[in-house]
Amino acid sequence: MNIRGICELDPNYSEINREERNYAAVFYAALIKPGNTQRFLNLLGIDETPGVEFGIYFEYAYLRDIWSKISDEETKKNIIRKLCPVSNIDEVLSGSARDINHYFGASKESATYIQQPGWWAISKYDKTIKDNGDFLKVCRFKWSFNIKPDIVIHLDKNRAICIEAKVVSGEGQYPGDKDKAVFNRRGIPYVGQMELQKYMMEELLGIQTDFIFLVYKKSKSETHQVVTWREVFDCLDISDLPPFAQTMIQNVS
Repeated sequence: MNIRGICELDPNYSEINREERNYAAVFYAALIKPGNTQRFLNLLGIDETPGVEFGIYFEYAYLRDIWSKISDEETKKNIIRKLCPVSNIDEVLSGSARDINHYFGASKESATYIQQPGWWAISKYDKTIKDNGDFLKVCRFKWSFNIKPDIVIHLDKNRAICIEAKVVSGEGQYPGDKDKAVFNRRGIPYVGQMELQKYMMEELLGIQTDFIFLVYKKSKSETHQVVTWREVFDCLDISDLPPFAQTMIQNVS
């Protein structure tokens, strides 16, 4: 006997699926079909034509991946100095790679390279960074290396559309549960998911970006254009998607 037998329910997973990443993947599959990107842009009211550097990316992790291409430690220091300027930044960056990693609570205190900021640990630099303004600045910088917007459309290298897909959940917040006690003790408000995406795309990457919130029910957002799954799938050609994807589209529409 198994769970399906006991509850006398035996649906295909496509009929009960509530996983947002699955729906985002179906949307991605539809979006890369010829003509569908332009149909989506028309829905959004964006009168632009994709350039030669056009691309559509699922679970976009640009910051994480560009950091892995930087071999010069002085360049890493310069990035931190300019984009995460805590009040004692020159003193911090005058130390060795091990010292810098220790200050930011990196999971590995390498003596030869500065660890990717996404691996800095709040529980550790909570002890070394006393000022709340500096602390929040480091947190926002760190989180930006970890977040992965669901889908990003690059019309060219410097122009993008960032899409966050939701089915059941609402907008997320940072920090995660294990670090909320630190924020509560310091009296620092949590940071919204959409605010962090905007910071990452526009301030850290310097990309002109439109932000889209893809939801089941129409809502309002001060930072994002809101469209529903139904609006999106009604405007796309989904005729050759397989039956399981068609079922999911019906569910969310």
